[in-house]
Amino acid sequence: MPKLNCPDCQRDIGMHELKAKTTTVQSGGFSTKYRCPFCRTDMDSVADYLV
Repeated sequence: MPKLNCPDCQRDIGMHELKAKTTTVQSGGFSTKYRCPFCRTDMDSVADYLV
């Protein structure tokens, strides 16, 4: 199972542990942000932090 490294607390997070929040944007699309369950840091893209 893929894991990522939180940029703030440096903990390894399983993809299933991430908190995701999807919202609509004015241009008619969607925006999804991901949150570390340990330190609550928001991340726009998890691809940058995969280990």
